[in-house]
Amino acid sequence: MKSRIPPMPIRLSRQHERWIYLIGAILFLSGLGWLIAHNFLAAPGEFGDAHHPSEPWWLRLHGAAAMGFLMVIGSLLPGHIASAWRLRKNHRSGLFMLALVAVLLLTGYGLYYAGDEQSRPWISLIHWIAGTAAAAGLWLHIWLGKRKANMLHAVVRKPIAPDATGTAAAVAVQRKRSS
Repeated sequence: MKSRIPPMPIRLSRQHERWIYLIGAILFLSGLGWLIAHNFLAAPGEFGDAHHPSEPWWLRLHGAAAMGFLMVIGSLLPGHIASAWRLRKNHRSGLFMLALVAVLLLTGYGLYYAGDEQSRPWISLIHWIAGTAAAAGLWLHIWLGKRKANMLHAVVRKPIAPDATGTAAAVAVQRKRSS
């Protein structure tokens, strides 16, 4: 006899949420730190603009956070993403987030391994625009999910009004039969 494993819940534990927020914040802030150092803190040098000394450190931190983020995405796949997709809950903004993550993975790979001097500026531009959109998109995805969950809880918690006979119990029984 086969045992069926019940689907994992969509809602993440508080600890899981905290890890996502922490790693996402480090990833975003390290990318932003590199952007600021690269674009605004470069000093004129003998052979053109010299890179700011903090740039390699921002990139190291960003790369380490990206590895952590890959683990976070992997931890979301079997439960949160699969269950939400099956139930069609908040799946549009979730699909948008997955698309942004795919763009970030591809452009990150391109910057590290495949970019030449002509394509690197374009890949970098796409990467940081997608990263900024992902930070805003994550906030939107969370807000939409919590808003829908709160709306559902408000409907479920709605007090039962008595029917024409004046009994709330009859309404509760009828509600139970219709669901």
